Amino acid sequence: MNIEVMKQALEALEMLAKWEHPASNITTKSGRIYPHHVAKNAAATLRLAIEQAEKQEPVAWQWLDTGTFRKKLPKDAEPGAWRALYTAPPQRQPLTEEEIVEIAWDWKSGGPIDFARAIERKHGIGGGE
Repeated sequence: MNIEVMKQALEALEMLAKWEHPASNITTKSGRIYPHHVAKNAAATLRLAIEQAEKQEPVAWQWLDTGTFRKKLPKDAEPGAWRALYTAPPQRQPLTEEEIVEIAWDWKSGGPIDFARAIERKHGIGGGE
């Protein structure tokens, strides 16, 4: 995914994370889920992915949305005309103590399974609803 697209998605998630209303919840098998909490957690994961992607060197460049690829960015390349392509997805990092406490408080009414699933979601991996 293009880093600029990731930044646009992050901006949208951060906007959604600010919208909090007591009636905005979804009831699931494991309890209530509040969309602003989901957006906040997804934004944190995406922010980390952006930070890590910006540290990587691209393996190739694609000109706009065409099928033209180059191993190196042309010297006369127009800014924004080429998209950087990467091979490896960002690596996950351990959660900070603050992130763990935040998840624990968000999920304090749930059981240990809910807590574990919340941590999985924070890392962008499985974990059900």
